[in-house]
Amino acid sequence: MISDSHTIGLVGARGYAGQVLHALLMHHKCMDPRIATHRDPTPDAIDAFRDCRAVALAIPEGPAVGWTEALRAAGIRVLDLSGAHRQTEGIHYGIPELWGAPDADATVVANPGCYPTATLLALVPLLRGGAVEASPLAVVGASGTSGAGKGLRDDLHFSALFGNTFPYKVGAHRHIPEISRHLGAPVTFVTQLLPIVRGILVTAFVRPTRSAAHVLQTLQAFYADQPYVSVLPEPGPGCGVAHVVGSHQAVLAVGPADDGGLVPVFATIDNLMRGAASQALANLNLWLGLPAESGLPTPLQHVGNDVPPMPRALP
Repeated sequence: MISDSHTIGLVGARGYAGQVLHALLMHHKCMDPRIATHRDPTPDAIDAFRDCRAVALAIPEGPAVGWTEALRAAGIRVLDLSGAHRQTEGIHYGIPELWGAPDADATVVANPGCYPTATLLALVPLLRGGAVEASPLAVVGASGTSGAGKGLRDDLHFSALFGNTFPYKVGAHRHIPEISRHLGAPVTFVTQLLPIVRGILVTAFVRPTRSAAHVLQTLQAFYADQPYVSVLPEPGPGCGVAHVVGSHQAVLAVGPADDGGLVPVFATIDNLMRGAASQALANLNLWLGLPAESGLPTPLQHVGNDVPPMPRALP
């Protein structure tokens, strides 16, 4: 029985991802969240975190750099949900199914972005297993508006997005370098906004080295012992974002080859959970020597095209 209590600092609890992480920490049997009362990493702000086992930063990259430097100087470990350290050599990149647990003596862990998480869960096992060619790799990602954060933008207004969808930041999306680095291969990546709040669906187009069936078998074998990744026998409604919102689950599927020989590979996650807060909690669990699933929603026992989507987010 796990009885130790770990105080975890949280900077950015007012943001979308920070709100969800705060809720998860409050319900965790072994973690006690402590919310930052200072906007900047002043000496008083750092002193308030001195007895924390780690501090999670759910803030933009610029402020995250200053907080990280100040916390590390004080000997306090940092879990960074921003993109500030996701491409830094020597810093653990936290997708547990792909890169395992952080070293116990690590001082910083980088929590991956939402689009990269979905894309890498779908493609890394295929590249490692030689099931697909490293080039070309093309990915189309569709996301709800919460992925853009709480900042105001004209294209996020209700009147601009309701009943509408459109591409954005084509050729210049900030996640492209992150995805390419951790894939170890170049990628063409295009994103579009959906008139929903939460959820991501990515569709990757790959060229198989053998067959579409082998691509599917490779994913099924890789994730056979991973309860939070479901691989469907074929794509369909089960890949819908409503199946995963509020959960830590990732749902993958593989389609047949088209006339051009390309195979679509699908991945669906909740951008605020698996793409941010629940993945951060899984990394914290592993970093502190707890079971990865501690405090996470129970894995979905059955995900399929014959199962209706959840009518609302899970608690």
